[in-house]
Amino acid sequence: MYDVMIVGAGPAGLSAAVNCRVRNKSTVVVSRKFESPSLNKAPSIENFLGIDAMRGDDLYQRFIEHARRSGAEFIAADVTGIYDMGDHYSALTTAGDISATAVIIATGAVQSASIPGESDKLGMGVSYCATCDGPLYKGRRAVVIGYTPHAVEEANFLSEICSEVTYVAGSRAGADLSQLKPAVKLSQGKVRGIVGEMMVSAVELDSGSLETDGVFVIRESIPAERLLDGITVADGAIVVDRDMATTAPRVFAAGDCTGRPWQVAKAVGEGLVAALSAARAVDKARS
Repeated sequence: MYDVMIVGAGPAGLSAAVNCRVRNKSTVVVSRKFESPSLNKAPSIENFLGIDAMRGDDLYQRFIEHARRSGAEFIAADVTGIYDMGDHYSALTTAGDISATAVIIATGAVQSASIPGESDKLGMGVSYCATCDGPLYKGRRAVVIGYTPHAVEEANFLSEICSEVTYVAGSRAGADLSQLKPAVKLSQGKVRGIVGEMMVSAVELDSGSLETDGVFVIRESIPAERLLDGITVADGAIVVDRDMATTAPRVFAAGDCTGRPWQVAKAVGEGLVAALSAARAVDKARS
């Protein structure tokens, strides 16, 4: 079991990792990919103290090299849920279960459940992870609503076990649809809602209805309020205090997920504060 688990590998998460290690806490960083989409795409960062204009991807490379040198461990995986076990937290990931005394959420700008019926049907046909829940739909129908390029991979995986898979591209998906396997049907139309009396029965589009047994909503990160019970999200941001503590015990948040301004300097500073707070929480739990 780790002292601190950090979910997300952007500037806030990597800053938290370095500072947790400074406090001699065993630390693991869990992220699907080790990159910061917004920072990596920045042509020039000119307002980070002590550094002249630098490409965003070059600055990120410095960050992750520093974090690796600190001794933090890195696991490439999706985190699909974090559960309070009393004296520690257990995260369900695509690489297996990971346990830690304290958690720092640094997943970037908060994504909330936005499809009508999505929240109501979570666990009753709605899932955020094909790798985790796909086997439940073996021989059944599934719809993938993709908001990220990664969604194509999820749809292709499901096509190997489901009787029928339909892919619906969400807004700003940026996916290469030519990579979809022939077995995956492509449906055009804007998603209007997920419906069903008890369990999911269909996805409603402005172009018609898709009957299905399961819906996989694939975003860059799952909605923050669904990642872990007990945290509060307001106005599109995780609510934290000055110590970056959330409303869940020994859970902290840092970076874009806590709200504007979405700036590298702010994320790095919050990562530091969250790390110091998490280290204190670990020490208190041990005493």
